[in-house]
Amino acid sequence: MQAQEARLRKLVEGTTQYVVPLFQRPYSWAEKQWKTLWEDVCEQADHEDERPHFFGSIVTAPAKSVPQGVGKYLLIDGQQRLTTTQILLAALRDVAGVSGHERLHDKVNGKFLLNSFEEDDEQLKVLPTQDDRPAFRSIIRGEKIPASRIADAYRYFHSKLGSSKNDPERLERLLSAITDRLSLVSITCDEHDNPHLIFESLNAKGEKLTPADLIRNFLLMRVHVKDQQRVFTQMWLPIQQALGEHLTEFVRHYLMKGGKILAQSDIYFELKDRLINADAQTAEAFLADLHRHGLLYSRFINVKYDTNDKIDAALGRLHRVESTVAYPLLLRVFDALDQGQLTYDQLVEALEVLESFLIRRSVCGMPTNQLRRMLPPVFDAVGGAGNAFVELLRVHLGGNRCPSDEEFVAALLVQPLYASAKKNARLRVILERLEDSFGHKEPASLSDVQIEHVMPQTLTPEWEQELGQQAREQWAKLLHTLGNLTLSGYNPDMGNRLYSEKRKSLVRSHFELNRYFMHVDRWTAGAIEKRGQMLAQQALHVWPALAKPDAPQPAGLRFERKPVAVRFRKQEEPVSSWKQGALKLIELFENAAPGLLVELEKKQVITSVLSVDPNRFARSRGQIGTMYVQLHGSAKTLRTYVKWIAQQAGISDSEYEFLMPNASSGITDHLA
Repeated sequence: MQAQEARLRKLVEGTTQYVVPLFQRPYSWAEKQWKTLWEDVCEQADHEDERPHFFGSIVTAPAKSVPQGVGKYLLIDGQQRLTTTQILLAALRDVAGVSGHERLHDKVNGKFLLNSFEEDDEQLKVLPTQDDRPAFRSIIRGEKIPASRIADAYRYFHSKLGSSKNDPERLERLLSAITDRLSLVSITCDEHDNPHLIFESLNAKGEKLTPADLIRNFLLMRVHVKDQQRVFTQMWLPIQQALGEHLTEFVRHYLMKGGKILAQSDIYFELKDRLINADAQTAEAFLADLHRHGLLYSRFINVKYDTNDKIDAALGRLHRVESTVAYPLLLRVFDALDQGQLTYDQLVEALEVLESFLIRRSVCGMPTNQLRRMLPPVFDAVGGAGNAFVELLRVHLGGNRCPSDEEFVAALLVQPLYASAKKNARLRVILERLEDSFGHKEPASLSDVQIEHVMPQTLTPEWEQELGQQAREQWAKLLHTLGNLTLSGYNPDMGNRLYSEKRKSLVRSHFELNRYFMHVDRWTAGAIEKRGQMLAQQALHVWPALAKPDAPQPAGLRFERKPVAVRFRKQEEPVSSWKQGALKLIELFENAAPGLLVELEKKQVITSVLSVDPNRFARSRGQIGTMYVQLHGSAKTLRTYVKWIAQQAGISDSEYEFLMPNASSGITDHLA
């Protein structure tokens, strides 16, 4: 970041344009600020010495855009004062023009208001927000001005300058005061600075720039100015309206869907890294893809709880248990459905596998912070979309990553499931799923029911007597466990009543969960544990176990041996490892279609594998031309990378293969 004192002349002379962040709050200065500026300018014009007047600060950042002659800067802070000085200069120009002072008129117009040899909006030294552009254009171009706050500012300064219209020397002094005596601190951000943080620190009294604002401005500044309104309306605005406060988090999850882990503070810099060399066409393609995924993401957060659609119902459950860590993975899965690479039934199964995985881990108290790194890379780790996707997903999420049946049942019997609001949301899902699992042909509505503790949360003397010996210890141990919890619409009526009274309400219930109480005369510690066992066994059917470590693995998951060669079409090359084999096949793909890897990197479709940045893959990488290839991962992961690039290149599975030892006996291992 560089800070220096600058006069207005230095800022606006030359072929320069300051672009106000798109679609931000409009021009807001009023007569109080106009009067102050006018008085300051007059004082400077009337003083004989040349002491500058400090006018505040502006913060800019170089704006990456299409190649043009205009040097563009994003105006992060200072839009009000820079826009106002342009309006004042336009009023001075027009007063000089109508008074016959043509040289002064042309001087102001050519040096301080227009980039004379450019076209359309690139002629403007300052490009305001969308709402202010029509009035500002009209003022600078000397056209009829539509009603606006900017028009009011122009009329104010025009009227003040009217008394000097027959005094060209005073008009010259006023011009000099504006361009040479107004001093600003000009702060220019470099590529390592975060404009969002700078904006907030310098503009604390103004309207805050949200992370979503910064993301939007960064992306739209990569699009040609002529296309920005169209791109905003067609691509950005729909996801902004659909996602609302979730917009920033969506962009983070979108950037993570290839497997990279990002904090929210990393979003801006990750976007910059990906698009630093992007042309306008590439930036628009990126926004189009962001738009499509944003509409997919809206299904995750705008869910319908009461629906017959299996996908929406599953998403509703995941939403209620706050499984946002799974959203980067879900973006890939729903994109595969959208592209016809997965079927509806496969997606339903995948959501059920994910729900089993998350519910089991949550009930067993496994750390949630592990999921932030575990889930985003899963889609690629299982080889992407295909016929075996769900089966491979079970294997990948199974084993030590997911509790066994024994661990799950043990946790359901002893863990307190009723506690915090988040746990209660999860408990509600568990009880509702258990209720549905009994398959009643006329299921009762779950919309107006509450979680009921059969043994109440307040241990009354009557309940102590009911529970018998060690009543308080048993109450503390079993109160919030699954065996003591149910659903009921009679919750306010039952309160702390004894079981004999509660039972009358429970047996009248339409819920299958409560039919159990028809055959239980007393609610003791033993009865609670027995019901817990019954429900835990039912839970095993609702959330079945994933693959065990010793379970037979699907074809394509055994990598005990290393390849001795790779073959692409008719060309065969010797290799000695999976890394060398993967790199060699990718190199052969590139040789067959020169420029393939550069094109894929530009499209940002495989960012977890390809990069022009030599520091991107620090742990293990290979190089093909100017492109660096990710080589860190298991044999299965490396095969996935090769398969993904092949699919993008239109190369079928039958065209390439890894050749394993004893190939002479016909033992080869295909990626298909």
